[in-house]
Amino acid sequence: MHMRIVFDGTRMLAVALFLAGCKTDPAPDSGFLARPEMMREQRERAPFDRVWVKPGFNKNFYNGLLISQVNTDYLLENTGWAAANPASKRLEQSAMDLASFTRETFIKEFRGDPRRRFPIIDRPGPGVAVLELAIVELVPSHAVIGALGLVAPFAKAPAVAVASKLGGKSTCVAIEGRLRDSQTREVLMMFADREEPPFRILSAKAVTWYGDAEDSIEMWAKQLVELANTPPTQTVNDAPAFTLNPW
Repeated sequence: MHMRIVFDGTRMLAVALFLAGCKTDPAPDSGFLARPEMMREQRERAPFDRVWVKPGFNKNFYNGLLISQVNTDYLLENTGWAAANPASKRLEQSAMDLASFTRETFIKEFRGDPRRRFPIIDRPGPGVAVLELAIVELVPSHAVIGALGLVAPFAKAPAVAVASKLGGKSTCVAIEGRLRDSQTREVLMMFADREEPPFRILSAKAVTWYGDAEDSIEMWAKQLVELANTPPTQTVNDAPAFTLNPW
């Protein structure tokens, strides 16, 4: 079967996004990470905006991973969502759902790793590292905001300009994370990244506050698994920006 493609404005936008990639400007520091100034771009190794690894860190010392509950406090307070939607039960529940989805996604990817390099552990101990994550920025599409009856904090959200360049049709989401030794609490690695989701011809995910951000969260989880499984001389690439998959 042959498909005839007509390059109208929407399809031209898709092509432009495909060529440009899904990266956008780095997000400002949220306060979740201490000493974020130590991080820098290291594209030869990691696909994040900024990353820091403790000098001499030997991941072979660790044989288990504990993933903490995901923090959304900086997302709600710093970017103005809580102030714009005071006492909104829907926003509170959406933030809880986002945190649960993020944590479950990272657990699923590490558990599904065929190499089982870092089994998921439920308590601290020798040789166990702790992954702490925070979703620090989220700008859904205007349609999603309206459907959920939320008020967008456009005056305060630093990512609004990113989403607006696509007519409000794009979600921008930012994450910060750190890896600690579960016993000494020493920070072993930090990273920060901001993404626009892959462009979709048809989106079946845009039914929750964070639906369009799910792709980016899943991508981050896969990238961390790959970083855990590869030597420091191997590059872990970013994901493409274009997908035909509506879910």
